[in-house]
Amino acid sequence: MSSPALLPLCLLLLGLAAPVLAEEAPTPAPETPAAPAAVAPALERSQEQQQALMRQLPAEQQKTLQAGDESFLALLMPAARAKAAGTVVLVPGDGESADWPNVVAPVRQQLPTFGWQTISLSLPDPYDPVVAIEQDTAPADTDAQANSEQAAPPVTGGSGTAPAAPTQAEAGSGEPAQAAVAPVDPEAAANAQATRVLARIAAGIDLALQQGASPIVLVGHGTGAYWAARYLAEKEPAEVKQLVLIDAREPQGMPPRLDATMGKTDLQIADLVHAPGAAAQRRKERAAQKANKGYRQIDLPVIPGDRAAEQEQTVRRLRAWLDRLPPAASGSPAAS
Repeated sequence: MSSPALLPLCLLLLGLAAPVLAEEAPTPAPETPAAPAAVAPALERSQEQQQALMRQLPAEQQKTLQAGDESFLALLMPAARAKAAGTVVLVPGDGESADWPNVVAPVRQQLPTFGWQTISLSLPDPYDPVVAIEQDTAPADTDAQANSEQAAPPVTGGSGTAPAAPTQAEAGSGEPAQAAVAPVDPEAAANAQATRVLARIAAGIDLALQQGASPIVLVGHGTGAYWAARYLAEKEPAEVKQLVLIDAREPQGMPPRLDATMGKTDLQIADLVHAPGAAAQRRKERAAQKANKGYRQIDLPVIPGDRAAEQEQTVRRLRAWLDRLPPAASGSPAAS
């Protein structure tokens, strides 16, 4: 057979063999989908602040305290004297760290020079009543509702009830229907926040007692002043008889009001304010109504453009009030 005749025959044989070779080719195994990576829960902003302080500050200043099932960072600075004049427990305001540059850090760092030991606490993220109310009133998940409405009825037979066929939404997505978000009770959320904060203040006072330097004075800045006053009103610790409020304000949506809380206490109170307003006036009037002779409101100077000088004046006024405290008023066992 001549070569020109062989060429069409070879092409015909190759065409017939191609489908057979394709059928014999091994089918690749389906790829196993990778397991979804575990997602770590998001940290609170206050936890991120604590981690930053742990990297920045000397280890000897750092104390890890326990409050319920939570641990948190406190900063301890011993007095620069052989015998401390007492202990100041600092409660920062909303969004402030234990070494916040406004008021908290100057008080924490400067009072030890004058003989006062300081303990500064880290508080949890502030309670947001707007978020709690929105979650409480939010409708159930719309996708979950749609899937529920489109679900086929169960198939009933002689052997029982068989599961219904998946809906188009369930079959197409490959994902289970999202459960509705559990409603949040704003009052319960506020109570839970109070429990967390007051437990941390209690842990700070316990640390102060372990250090053995009395009197113990609770100093709150901003909303921290509210929490300090509320702690003393509700817990009435025998070891703490002095309270300092610096530019006090109330957390949003958190009852009771600060002046009502202070009305339940009969302590020595220094109320330091840069800009006295209606709230400061209410506190002053409540102290007068309760005949609390230990209450004193102190105006702080506002120095525009010189924050350092303004902070220095705050520390100076606080130190002057602390130095006038009678030793017997500490409420400690040694003084009683």
